[in-house]
Amino acid sequence: MSSVMIRCPITGRTVSTAIETEPSVFRNLPKISGRMRCPACGQDHVWAVRSAWLAGEPPPVEVRRPTGSEAA
Repeated sequence: MSSVMIRCPITGRTVSTAIETEPSVFRNLPKISGRMRCPACGQDHVWAVRSAWLAGEPPPVEVRRPTGSEAA
């Protein structure tokens, strides 16, 4: 089992949604969204499966923070 992760839109930190699932189940989830209280900023966030990833895997391209020359 792996934790479903998102990036806090306020702090940019990676946080767990507190949902644990198998990779095969996660990959077959429909395009749904969920709501959670963020441990990084304390606010409620709505997150979508398309922007989430499993702990230990790289985040989707659209939620990665810029690094190096990309940040300029």
